[in-house]
This record gives sequence, structure tokens and C-alpha cells, in this order.
Amino acid sequence: MWVKICGITRLEDALAARELGADAVGFVFTESRRKVDAALVAPWVAEVRGVEKVGVFSTEPVDDIIEICSRLGLDAAQVHAPASPAYERLAMRLGVIFALEEYAPGRLPPFACRILLDASRGRGRAGRWEDLGVPYILAGGLTPDNVGEAVRRARPFGVDVSSGVESAPGIKDPGKIERFIREARS
Repeated sequence: MWVKICGITRLEDALAARELGADAVGFVFTESRRKVDAALVAPWVAEVRGVEKVGVFSTEPVDDIIEICSRLGLDAAQVHAPASPAYERLAMRLGVIFALEEYAPGRLPPFACRILLDASRGRGRAGRWEDLGVPYILAGGLTPDNVGEAVRRARPFGVDVSSGVESAPGIKDPGKIERFIREARS
């Protein structure tokens, strides 16, 4: 089970997520309570090694996304926006995680990417947990208390959590991260 800890705002949280077994960490560069400024992350993001680093965006211009990801040495861009051929340029340079509120084969982007389903669009509310018969990343409302059940019911490729492992907005709780990862993989 692939696990991403998103909404990272501090170096110590990124390192804790990595040490506790996360496969990826996410940095939000779009409007959010967990938004980080690329200039503030730049001095320490290179210290985060051995884990996939994902930049989270919405409707920012593709050139801006590429520039931020390149400057910070990020591995992938997660995009919360309508599917567009313009994002194919991202897929030629980075891994792309394309976020959807619900799965619909006709709404998939016309390029290779991973699909993330989050019915709440980053608001931390759970959607339906269902096996779609395709590999995807489940997000929205997941916590250490419910991720095991969500994985059993939805059978996703991976899970993505932010507020479900926090002690305060933008501040991750290592105990919750550890428990979340253990429950997701059990």
C-alpha cells in the first residue's frame, strides 16, 4: 500500500513521515490552510531524501508548476483542476497525480498519470469507499481510525492523508502518522 502524507509545512514533519515509512510527502502550493511558500521550503526540501516529493496545485499555470517543481527538486505534481491537454507537458517532465472528485473514465486526462479520488476536494471529508476495479489513490477524511476499513472496502493502490494525522493545521503528529501507515498496510 502506497502512502502519502500531505500538507507538509515543516522539515521535521517530512523527515518523520519518511522515517515512519511513508512513500511520499506532499507540499501544497495552492490556496489551503496548509499552503507553503516555495521560497520558505527551498532551504530544506533537499534534505528530504528517500521519499517521493509531490507538489500540490490547482489552477496555477503549467509553466509555474514546472518551475516550482524543478527549482525544489520535486518528483511529481498533483493537480486539482479540470483535465486538459496542457498538463501533458507536466507528464513529460514529472510524475503526475491527477485529482478527481469522482471516477469517470471519460473525464480522465489524455496522458499517463496516477489518479487520486477525493470527493471533498481537500476538505478532509470522506467520500464513498468503493472498489472501482482500477488502481487509484484514495483521499478525503482518512484517519488512523478509519483507513484500514477504507482500504478493505475500496481496494485502492494507495492512500493520501493530511488533516487526519495532525495535532493542529499544518503540524503533523508522528504517533498518528505511524498508526495511519500501520493501519493502511495491515
